[in-house]
Amino acid sequence: MAGHTLSAYADEQTYRKVAELAKAEDRSTAQIVAAAVRLYMRLPRRAHDALRRLEAAGPEAIDAAAWAAGRALLDQQYERVVAKGLKEGGHAPADLDEEALLEEAAIIARQSH
Repeated sequence: MAGHTLSAYADEQTYRKVAELAKAEDRSTAQIVAAAVRLYMRLPRRAHDALRRLEAAGPEAIDAAAWAAGRALLDQQYERVVAKGLKEGGHAPADLDEEALLEEAAIIARQSH
């Protein structure tokens, strides 16, 4: 797949965080930035506007929004893993409590990697 180079300015703190994350994930800083841009471009325009307003409100607002977005991503992954497990012949008994269901989902997630 052909690609293009994008250039962006980042403050020192952001640069350090990206570099640390890239090292921890054994990826390049360009791969981290590209993933961030891909996610941003998939957001609806109203989310772009909300992000700009949150940035103006300060770091606490951005941190709270980032936590909520991260939670939404994890929830989406969880739902996909459970659906995949059920599709592949598994089933969740009606009387399975939430803790047991989470453990079963974790087992399915480990098997899918």
